[in-house]
Amino acid sequence: MTVIKDKNVKKNAWYFVIEVGDGKNRKRIKRRGFRIRQDALDAERELLNELKKGLDLNASKTLYRDFMQDYLRDKKAKIKQQTLDTYTFLVNKHILPTLGDLQLGEIKPRHIQNLYNDILESGRLSGENLQKVHTLINESLKKAAGWDMIIKNPAAVVDRPKATPKEMMYWTDEESHLFLEAARGDNLFCAFLLAITTGMRQGEILGLRYQDIDFKNRTISVRQVLNHNGKSIEPGAKTASGVRAIGIDKVTSIELEKLSHRVKEEKMKNRDIYQDNGLLICTSLGTPLSPRNLNRSFYRIIEKVNVGLEQRRAIGEQIEPLKKIRFHDLRHTHVVMLLKMRENSKRIAERMGWSSIKMLDRYSHITPHMQQETADAFGEMFFSAPDGTKNIKNNALV
Repeated sequence: MTVIKDKNVKKNAWYFVIEVGDGKNRKRIKRRGFRIRQDALDAERELLNELKKGLDLNASKTLYRDFMQDYLRDKKAKIKQQTLDTYTFLVNKHILPTLGDLQLGEIKPRHIQNLYNDILESGRLSGENLQKVHTLINESLKKAAGWDMIIKNPAAVVDRPKATPKEMMYWTDEESHLFLEAARGDNLFCAFLLAITTGMRQGEILGLRYQDIDFKNRTISVRQVLNHNGKSIEPGAKTASGVRAIGIDKVTSIELEKLSHRVKEEKMKNRDIYQDNGLLICTSLGTPLSPRNLNRSFYRIIEKVNVGLEQRRAIGEQIEPLKKIRFHDLRHTHVVMLLKMRENSKRIAERMGWSSIKMLDRYSHITPHMQQETADAFGEMFFSAPDGTKNIKNNALV
């Protein structure tokens, strides 16, 4: 064992040198940057132990860029294409520009923390996506350590970044009706109606087929989704719990029946070129509807509503404009409606395709308002006399 202090260095001056292999294959390994002699001794001992266990020094020189391409290739068979696309984007756009040219054995916790700091300070990723970046780095380096390519996972000692939840946007019942009234007659009306009355995800709505609807029992079965790119349909749902049956109300059921008749007419009209994917909400030629086009129509109708509201304000009406929310926020809108109905948490989770009722914690800022409604209703009941008169006067017990 050779542990040495570099007299020309003021801080972290200790380092060690070891030699491994025999003859022509003999290699000299130097590790620098230790604060005290004991730290260098401990690191040297750890490296020697790992070498005895089979640590591959050549593998530790693999560029992280190359390793991550293999990592993503391995992931392909385990995750949905949509998730793989997200991971690939985060790796290529936000991880590799900083860490890609480092060898696996060179990556230190400081490198990883600096990357997180840069992303946070630039604001180029949301907190949720920064957490995904951490997951990708941590999981990949954990695998490298498990394969004896590096001694240990440097990301294991880096704290997972915190994500500040975005303010949740949703529409009130009145706003939802205002929008649907303006959307009536639009070819995509049922897409908007389903989002509000069932809370289905965009991909679930665009992947819905005739065969997935039981009009007799008024249920929809979520069995496939359209990818975000609008080009491929994937079996199942976003999660295992997402494959579910959703009850629908009578109005929504009637509107879906009307749509199914219209789609059959379009199929007959364009039968020579119609691509029958069995989809209910699709183009006039039966092809999947682009999520981008659905969003365009959604925002166009919001703008149409607000133009009308602006004209009413011009003649003196006191009325607020319709909030510009995302299509996905219609899902939040449905959950808020269920909460206001005092629906059972377990039923809400099942309806939304959540694996746990803990997902409702995201709506905790909404429920306090409902608590006051509950308190008022209780007071009305508890402080009423048997004959219906009140036992209170001026907000005090008589």
